[in-house]
Amino acid sequence: MVSVLCLLLVLIYLYRHHLYNKLDRRKLSHSSYYDVTFGGEQKCSDEVVRILRDVGGYKKIVVNWHYVENGEPACADVILLHETGIYVAEAKDYQGWVSGNPEDEYWVQTLCGSQLTSYKNYFYNPLLKNSACIRALQKELPDMKWLPFISLAIFGNACELENAGLSDNTSKIILVRQLSYTIYGMVRSARKFLAPQVIDEIYDRLQVLPSTETAGGKYSGLDKKADFYYSKK
Repeated sequence: MVSVLCLLLVLIYLYRHHLYNKLDRRKLSHSSYYDVTFGGEQKCSDEVVRILRDVGGYKKIVVNWHYVENGEPACADVILLHETGIYVAEAKDYQGWVSGNPEDEYWVQTLCGSQLTSYKNYFYNPLLKNSACIRALQKELPDMKWLPFISLAIFGNACELENAGLSDNTSKIILVRQLSYTIYGMVRSARKFLAPQVIDEIYDRLQVLPSTETAGGKYSGLDKKADFYYSKK
C-alpha cells in the first residue's frame, strides 16, 4: 500500500513537472519546477533573515512564528524584535508582474507567455496577512499595548512589483534587494522604544504560548513555537 502511494505521488510530480515545462513556465519564472514548488519562498525568507542579522542595535529574530487567526492556524515568516519596534515581514519569491493595492484582499501575479498568452495567480494580500499576525502578537502581549509595529511585504528580485517602494509610517512594499537600505533608514531615523530586557521578555514569551482552540480542534502551545530563533546583539 505504501509503495503504491509513493508511486502515485511520483507520477503526480512528474506529470506536473511535464506541464510546467510544456507551458513554458520555466522560461517565465527562471526557476525549476522543484524550486517553484518547494524552495522559492524559503529562499526569500532566508535572504530576509540574512539581511536582518546585520541590522545594528540590540535585536532578536523569530522565524516561522505560528499563531491562530479566525480559528485557523497561520504562520508569520519573519519577525524582527528591535530597539525601534517590531517588524513583521512576509516574504514572497514570485516572478512575473505583481500588482495590488494595500487595501485589496487579493493581489495578482501575472506571467506573460508566448503568443500573447498570460497566466494569472491570485494570492492573499501580504500586508493583510501581516495585520493578522500583528493582532495575534497584540493578543499575546496585552500588557504591551504601546509596542510599535511595522509591516513589511517583501518580494523576490525576479518579479516586477507595481507598488515597489509604496509605504507609509507603518507598512512598506519592497523587493528583497531594497530591504537593506530600507531597514537601515528606518532604524537610523526611528526612536528607540524597546530596551534590551523588554526585547528579551517578548522573545521568551513568544517561544511557549498557551493552547488555543481552532476550528480543527486543540492547537497545542508547543506546536506554536517557532521553527527556530536567531538572536544577535
